[in-house]
Amino acid sequence: MFPALLLIAAARTQGASRLPPGTPIVKITVVREDVFDTSNPETSAWPYRWADHLHVTTRERYIRSLLLFKVGDPLDPAILDESARLLRSTGFLSPVTITARPAPGGAEVVVRTHDEWTTLAGVSFGLAGNRKHFGASLAEEDLLGWGKQLSFEFDSDPVRRTTTFEYSDNLFLGSRWQLALQHKSASDGNGNAFSLAYPFYALATPRAGGGSWQSLTQTEYLYSDNEKAVSGTARTRSFSIWGGLRLPGGGAVTNRLTFGVFEDQAAFSGWTRADGRPYPTPAGRDLRGPQVGWDHEVDRWKVVRGFRAWERQEDVPLGPNWNVTAGVSSKAFGADRSAVTFNGTLNLGALAGRQYSWLNLGESGRLEGGIAANTVNHLDFGTARTGPVGWRGRVALDLGRHLDGDRQLTLGADTGLRGWNPDTFDGTSRAVANLEWRHVLTGEVLHLGIIGGVVFADAGKTWAPRVGPSTEGVRKDAGVGLLIESTRAAAVSVIRIEAAFPDRGNGPVFVISSVSLF
Repeated sequence: MFPALLLIAAARTQGASRLPPGTPIVKITVVREDVFDTSNPETSAWPYRWADHLHVTTRERYIRSLLLFKVGDPLDPAILDESARLLRSTGFLSPVTITARPAPGGAEVVVRTHDEWTTLAGVSFGLAGNRKHFGASLAEEDLLGWGKQLSFEFDSDPVRRTTTFEYSDNLFLGSRWQLALQHKSASDGNGNAFSLAYPFYALATPRAGGGSWQSLTQTEYLYSDNEKAVSGTARTRSFSIWGGLRLPGGGAVTNRLTFGVFEDQAAFSGWTRADGRPYPTPAGRDLRGPQVGWDHEVDRWKVVRGFRAWERQEDVPLGPNWNVTAGVSSKAFGADRSAVTFNGTLNLGALAGRQYSWLNLGESGRLEGGIAANTVNHLDFGTARTGPVGWRGRVALDLGRHLDGDRQLTLGADTGLRGWNPDTFDGTSRAVANLEWRHVLTGEVLHLGIIGGVVFADAGKTWAPRVGPSTEGVRKDAGVGLLIESTRAAAVSVIRIEAAFPDRGNGPVFVISSVSLF
């Protein structure tokens, strides 16, 4: 098992190199594998057979619908690779391989997929210091084998109790349109969201468009020393309609132009401090107008194992990829002010042997009255040794400027400083650094999961607090933990069970989470 974990999956489709590009595709064969291979004596016992019996294998028609090539097309290794990424992006197909081999009159393309377990029913429990959450859920990630997702979830934490219904379909009515619906009912409010879009589902997609709407009313909080320091009602609504065109050009670089209209509304009321003292109610906003965006993507990807999870294939981008969107809010469109909204990201990656490194930059906010408002500049730089053993580390920085009154950048166990409770330190800017050493401890236990260990150290700092204490210098912690990868469940899932000891204050602080830190 360990040698298998050391493998880095080939970035380019195996087998296609034996055939010259342009060879006509004369046949497409789809081979579907269920969750467990019951012909293998190790997974032939009744629990594995029953699991396969209860699970609906992803339908061949759905798999073929996601492919970016068809019989009669010329063989293109890049298109085969992109199709494999699309299949893996479903979250419930892994591993995926697409190979080409000679056939009478041209090439036969073989698509081989492996299903993950997609019916998730049960309870969940999370812990970050003294903040706990409990939940129960029933979800199907591949409804009847057609790739549709349906979920009901109940979650209870110190902030609120929430029941959420979600439905999504990435091939709506058998087309490339994507539909997403959400209804959320909470102890302190409710919300709804709707999206229907024909996306740029492939690099060569010539045009795209869609619309989205979201409305949410609930109590929001600002924190100090892990406690609710300020609370108040927030009512937000957003709406957008957009279209897009792929710009002329070929090769590995794709540029896209998007355009549309947007609306962003927020209203606040009843904001007070926890001790009853008044707190300045955040200013509302009503921004409306046209917006335009530019997206730049380079077709440079690598397929690795052992990045976040050890066994699952993961597609990591090398880029450079970037996008920027700007909107113009004007009273002529019914807005309450003139402003320019902006959002942009830049992503770079590199893979040298087993070492994957990345740099993510981002900026969001708006310009109004000659100043930058609610602006956050983000930097995330890291490097990780993929495979079963190795060091990894990252530095994340968020620099805020003139943040709106309902926004803060806190630091604690949920944001990377694992030795302190969530939302312990307040700020309008923050920085955190993490260093880890991971080691696989077992093979696949009962063909369900892999267990590993981690030793880590964190350091972090916040600036310019408004409702609570900052870190007052750099705070540090160190700790140990277990990582459990669920090898047969849909999506990348690694459960973290960690204990961190701070350099100052009480400890240890325990973290139980299924969300990767980085």
